[in-house]
Amino acid sequence: MRAAATGLAAFMWALASTVGLRGLTLRPIVHNHPPQWQFNPAIHLHAAIPAPSPTGDGFGDAPNTIRRLQR
Repeated sequence: MRAAATGLAAFMWALASTVGLRGLTLRPIVHNHPPQWQFNPAIHLHAAIPAPSPTGDGFGDAPNTIRRLQR
């Protein structure tokens, strides 16, 4: 029993000495070097764009086709 208490006391003494001499800090570690890789997300959309329709496609855009609204 006495040997276990001596071992526990020595362990606690070593732990307290390590924390006391090294210091217990909760500050974050800051690395001041640039990252070695870069993440470049890209979205590639493949969409079919219809060709523009020629003028005068038959929807009333020819001259003199303006009609009044009926009541």
